[in-house]
Amino acid sequence: MSGVNRNQLLKTLNLAKPAIYMKDYLPILSHFLFSSQDESVTAYNDIQAINVGCDADIDGCVPAELLIKTLSSLSGDTVLFTKHDGHLLVTSGKSKIKLPVLPAEDFPAVLPVTSKLLGKFSVTTEMITGITACLVAVGTDSDRPALMGVTLSYFNENEIALYSTDNVSISRYTLASDLELPADAPIILPTDFCRQLIALAKLSDDIEVGIYDGALVARFDNAAVLFTKTLVDVNPMDFDEVVAKYVSADKLKLLDIPEAFESSFERALLIQSNEPYKSTVVTVKNKTLMIESTCSKGEVTDEMAFAGEDVNFAIDPALVKRISSMTDKVAMTRKVMVFTNKDQSLLHLIAHRSV
Repeated sequence: MSGVNRNQLLKTLNLAKPAIYMKDYLPILSHFLFSSQDESVTAYNDIQAINVGCDADIDGCVPAELLIKTLSSLSGDTVLFTKHDGHLLVTSGKSKIKLPVLPAEDFPAVLPVTSKLLGKFSVTTEMITGITACLVAVGTDSDRPALMGVTLSYFNENEIALYSTDNVSISRYTLASDLELPADAPIILPTDFCRQLIALAKLSDDIEVGIYDGALVARFDNAAVLFTKTLVDVNPMDFDEVVAKYVSADKLKLLDIPEAFESSFERALLIQSNEPYKSTVVTVKNKTLMIESTCSKGEVTDEMAFAGEDVNFAIDPALVKRISSMTDKVAMTRKVMVFTNKDQSLLHLIAHRSV
């Protein structure tokens, strides 16, 4: 019986690992489910499941953390798995380790999804770029679950839009897509689903997401499957209405982001590193942009040419820093700071603070 490449197996298990259940009261969900017939390994945490191609020739449920630590402790290039006295015997070189195994039947059934397919869409490289950009502004407040993900909606006849907000900033990314939404309703892609979609996207160029009643399933050709339960009884925010409230496209004066802009906000964060409440004052006057940050340790001031209208406001420098590297143009309005990329597919708004 031939062995399995140890490093490749570890890479595969680490792709599935984010869906492992980390608490004690559902012990079976702390295991990987291996199937030699399907040549796959599955992890499931009662919300999200990740199924990845794996030819380890194992059948049954193996403790995930223990298996990963075991493989990491070995030095051989290959490992051999055999069943012995109801256990899994892991052999590499002169090392032998016996691990417990539970029956595959003990693992809850997750795939295939039996509910009706309501819609579907292909995940392109551009969509991955858009989801990545929107994750910058995703919400984390469990009391507002509608903000805890990326909202997917029709934008116009030929485009769709991805939206997110953390209630201080808003991201919108528009792109062409073959999206089919159920009953024309927006869909919220949960944050963890988006993160794993990005992580698994490198496995395949052919990715399709199916929208089911209560679930989303992403299939990465024959390489992997990502399943997640969807948010229940949650109405997405009307993002277009909020954006229109703060941004009028015909009045928006977008200018190239100055060369020293990002580094100035890096310095603002540096000097305020120990401050729980970070705030930087931004002033545009006489075609000059001034960025000022003060704290108990001192202060930092940067000036640069900027042809925008005169404004004065305060803003969280961390929110500016995280988006500035993704964008090329900026506008300073009296209520928000607006960022876009070159083709304006990405629009990002950050609300001011009082000076």
